[in-house]
Amino acid sequence: MGPEGKPGLSGTILRVFVQECAAQGRCMARCDEDEYPINGTCSRGDRFDMDESSVYCFSTSDGSRGMTARAICAKK
Repeated sequence: MGPEGKPGLSGTILRVFVQECAAQGRCMARCDEDEYPINGTCSRGDRFDMDESSVYCFSTSDGSRGMTARAICAKK
């Protein structure tokens, strides 16, 4: 077991960023420079991926409706 971690700051600010994109392909929601993504979602049944700064959604259907990527961002 590792050492006990420091308690988090109270009042941590979370922000939801929503990006709407054209149908099919890829949609990306990117957090600001002083933020990082802690979670995210995609519209419909799109495939979800995340890295250190963004949430990515990849279309898995041939539908003509637009895509939506949502990133939940926290301050660094």
